[in-house]
Amino acid sequence: NMEGLADPFGDRVVNEIPPPPVLPLDEDILYPSSDSKTPDWIAVRDHLAAEGTISKEHFVKMLHDATDIFKEEPNLIQFPEPLVMVGDIHGQLYDLIHLIEKAGDPSKTNYVFMGDYVDRGIFGVEVIIFMISMKLNFPDSFAMLRGNHECRNMTDHFTFRQEVIEKYDEEVYDLIMEMFDALPICGLADKKYFITHGGISPELKKISKINKIDRFLEIPMDGIMC
Repeated sequence: NMEGLADPFGDRVVNEIPPPPVLPLDEDILYPSSDSKTPDWIAVRDHLAAEGTISKEHFVKMLHDATDIFKEEPNLIQFPEPLVMVGDIHGQLYDLIHLIEKAGDPSKTNYVFMGDYVDRGIFGVEVIIFMISMKLNFPDSFAMLRGNHECRNMTDHFTFRQEVIEKYDEEVYDLIMEMFDALPICGLADKKYFITHGGISPELKKISKINKIDRFLEIPMDGIMC
């Protein structure tokens, strides 16, 4: 129902595709209930799919709220089965939307994403917005682990830092990096299957050692967490 971007010259090649919304998602649509920490994730999905945006104010709030949840989670998360395990997303918003549609409603499905949400693809910001909107709705059944791209070094070397600065600014980038610092690092499904992004350090001898790691930092160049 939001106003679409104007076409003053009438030269849109494919008129069947609606133009992107002019304005960011309205607060009354983003937060339809009295609970200001739970965004309408379906409205977020549909708005982003239409190439709409979220205001900086609302994105910052979502980042703070999601970071607070991640900070309370252990380094190693225990998952029940059945469980949907998902690998790299790398800024592919439409693939992510399609995946969620095929794999199951997140209100009824246990998900664990194993990192690498950003870089390479051009919708890394939108992927983060969509994912944390689901995390804020389903904190206990929608898990996000940290991959090697969830850090300052990789996002500066690849595309994500520049993407955030172009769409928002450096302040938002720093908040996203702080959220990345808080992401859990691995999981255990049904007490049998070890879940992590990119391998197991030779320094790790016992799973019990994982929760003793200080994960709230930039990914180091050596050690258990590198």
